[in-house]
Amino acid sequence: EESQTKINTRVQETIGKIGGTIESTESLGRKRLSYPIKKQNDGLYMLTNFEADSRSLKELNRVMNITEGLLRHLVVRRDEE
Repeated sequence: EESQTKINTRVQETIGKIGGTIESTESLGRKRLSYPIKKQNDGLYMLTNFEADSRSLKELNRVMNITEGLLRHLVVRRDEE
């Protein structure tokens, strides 16, 4: 959808601005939510793998929190392989 593309672009631009690099982005499709969030019963899931300095994640979280149309987000540290 158009709004998904705008949100994804904004997240990718923000990762670039904080000095991060995107490794991959994958659409996981539309899924039913466990419980309604902001009166929505389903949502489009995206997975973005990126590398960034942990000190710059505060800005990424701030932008994601104020991005209209983004219901939830989660940033998780991956273990080194």
